[in-house]
Amino acid sequence: MVQKAASIASSTPSVSWRGWLWDSADVSKEERRFLLKLDFTLLTFGTLGMLIKWIDTSNITNAFVSGMKEDLNLYQNQYNYIIVSWTVGYIVGQWPSNFILTRVPAHIFTFALAGAKSYTHLLALRFVVGLFEAGYWPALYYILGSWYNKRELGKRNGILQSAVSIAPIFSGFLQSGIYNSLNGKAGLAGWRWLFIINGVISLPVAVLAYFFLPDTPHTAKPTWVFTERDIEIAKERMERVGRQPEGKPYTFKTILGYLTSWKTLLFTLIFTMQPFTSAPSTSFVFWLKAHNKKGKPPVYSISQINEYPTIANAFNAVYSLLTVWISDGPLRGRRWPTIIFGNLVAIVVFVLLVVTPVFGPFSHRAPLYIVCGIGGSAVPLTMAWMAELISDNAEQRAFTAASMNTLQFTPGNRGAAVVAGLNVLVFSLITYLAHREKLQKKRNGQLAPTNGVLDSETQSTDGDEKKAVVVGDKEIVPVEKI
Repeated sequence: MVQKAASIASSTPSVSWRGWLWDSADVSKEERRFLLKLDFTLLTFGTLGMLIKWIDTSNITNAFVSGMKEDLNLYQNQYNYIIVSWTVGYIVGQWPSNFILTRVPAHIFTFALAGAKSYTHLLALRFVVGLFEAGYWPALYYILGSWYNKRELGKRNGILQSAVSIAPIFSGFLQSGIYNSLNGKAGLAGWRWLFIINGVISLPVAVLAYFFLPDTPHTAKPTWVFTERDIEIAKERMERVGRQPEGKPYTFKTILGYLTSWKTLLFTLIFTMQPFTSAPSTSFVFWLKAHNKKGKPPVYSISQINEYPTIANAFNAVYSLLTVWISDGPLRGRRWPTIIFGNLVAIVVFVLLVVTPVFGPFSHRAPLYIVCGIGGSAVPLTMAWMAELISDNAEQRAFTAASMNTLQFTPGNRGAAVVAGLNVLVFSLITYLAHREKLQKKRNGQLAPTNGVLDSETQSTDGDEKKAVVVGDKEIVPVEKI
């Protein structure tokens, strides 16, 4: 006789408008409480940590256009070399950073940037900041993919990634406010105060994130936040969508298998090209500053140079959130339609940036800078898609996330237009291969229920009648939906 157990997974997919707005509206009361805890801890403090990380990343640009360039005599390609030093540290620290961060907090080096006296000091300090920040981004996406199912993951990834767009907004207005109110206070320039205040903000967030961010379901221990029952719920949810836990050993053969897997290769290739479609938007702030010529009245004030580019960041945040809600809701977990659409629009925008005169009216070129990040807004859905396609191998998911985040390069507008077209081709190839694999698994009887809910053959069609679903050696009987 098959053992029966109460299921915590929702018995119906998100078909109501409430379920599309927020998926927990369609789940059982117990699962809803669990998701509330998860969103409050993992999503909230993960997003705050991501916000601080990207403020640390973007504040160098705001400082550069707010007096640092002149104070430290930074000219020609020295700014680019400072960015490269951070990138080198970021690449080197991808794997060991998770161990280093348990001993030394990265915000110490954000404080230290305020005391930089020369170009050489900036190079060294930015390298260390990149080294310490390296593992946070891929690790957080990996952990999200270990707790949330398909109909939940896109939205959470979108909220997390929105911090990347919100951080420059915060940093821009922060630098503007600091420059107007603190420039010259205690003998320090406004850009130095930016690094000091940034470090002060980082400290409490880092402490809270340390205590509230959970491990993955199969490595987590019961705490005052997550009980033993919560961890059981998490494991069952992941089992239902075929997401396998950690435990497979890393061997040369295993890693070679990852490197030859089309999933690891193509998703890494996409992220190698992804900065090509994001980089032109970062030129907005330098385009504004370039209008100010030495010895002539400034065309744009320091406040305007810091604040105008935040419009582009706001657009990216809103558009990215819109696409993840559409993907999780009306598109029922399909990732490719909005991703490919964004890249097609990006091609047009990048071509217009190439042919539009550089020094023309604000209304001619600025709108293109504002919307040109539309192709790069696919990051949260791309990460969700990767986690879903590599559900059966936790180690490969972690390896692929780190690989995607390591191999990134930055071009100009022409390169961005070409690469946006290549992105369309690669995403189309991933769509085809994923569909082919799904059909193969269906033929072999290996296809797990999708979206974290029951497939059509297991959904209730007769009022309150619900059919059982077998998970492992247990028959799971759905509870009443509330």
